[in-house]
Amino acid sequence: MKKLRVGFIGTGAITDLHYLGYKNSPLVELNAICDTDPELLGKRSTEWKVKKSYGHYRELLSDPEVDAVEVITPHHLHAEIGKAALEAGKHVSIQKPMAVNVTDCDDLIRTAERSDRLLRVFENFRYYPPIVRAKELLDDGAIGEPLSIRIKVVQGTGGEGWEVPYRRWAWRFDPIKGGDGRVILDYGYHHFSLALWFMGEIEKVKAWITHRPIQNGWILDSPAVAMWKYRNAEKYGNYEALTSDDLFVPSKYGRPEDEWIELSGSRGFIWINRCTSHLIDRPPLVMYRDGKTTEFDDLDADWASSFIAGVADFAIAIKDGRTSMLTGEEGKAVLQFCRALQLSAKEGREVNPEEII
Repeated sequence: MKKLRVGFIGTGAITDLHYLGYKNSPLVELNAICDTDPELLGKRSTEWKVKKSYGHYRELLSDPEVDAVEVITPHHLHAEIGKAALEAGKHVSIQKPMAVNVTDCDDLIRTAERSDRLLRVFENFRYYPPIVRAKELLDDGAIGEPLSIRIKVVQGTGGEGWEVPYRRWAWRFDPIKGGDGRVILDYGYHHFSLALWFMGEIEKVKAWITHRPIQNGWILDSPAVAMWKYRNAEKYGNYEALTSDDLFVPSKYGRPEDEWIELSGSRGFIWINRCTSHLIDRPPLVMYRDGKTTEFDDLDADWASSFIAGVADFAIAIKDGRTSMLTGEEGKAVLQFCRALQLSAKEGREVNPEEII
């Protein structure tokens, strides 16, 4: 098939992982890049041997040789750029979250419907091989009827001499640029997307979130605890996030945070033991059923593989004329979930995600 010609709008740190999906790919070609930082733009152009580079996203969008774009900017720009790209006739993949409020989510969805172009919200965890296998097992009834989900996430340190790269994190802690919620929105979006994917729609949530000052005057929304009830079923989920500067988290990609997930069923359990890093030195996926434990130690457990698979799915979905995870509606539902947790903690009550409009 003819390669899909893609432009990156934004070339920050996370694009190192996005680019792996383009390197030597038979499906996609990184045709152009855009960034407001001339130094970074030049560095990426040389590093990736990209044909064209632009200083403003509208210049890239006017390029007829760009079929699709990946929007990889600070969160507050996602909706503005995504809408402009759809109106320019480009297929669009937006790094999560798709927007920082529901109004912008709805606007993006409507714009995509009018444009007849593909809009997808890129959430790489849903492409991580151990998580994909866990979903297959759950859907196949491997542990019986799904009953609950438990998600644990930790943030620590990369070891001696490691420090938070200021450029990478500063905008994430800016309430406007980052959307207000480094843990619950920026990082937690991954986890709450999985909670919906594995078990279905959420009826109500209850959360407790600590907000505390850290370096550079930033405010961190951790530790945090949340629980939720699934719609039309006596099924529940819970989430715990903690942060410790004394906790060493082995990280291949410079992000010392990790997560593990337990899925409970009527006949057994599934444990996903890592994703972002390698904190737990056990097989990435383990299942217990009917007195027997099965370890899936032959799965690809490299976090980068989730980005490679996600890029490929975007190209194939466009070729096949189908949707790609997450759809606009799914992306909106995850945002409502995140915001419902924040509202619950703020007001000290149960919140229905549909209240978030």
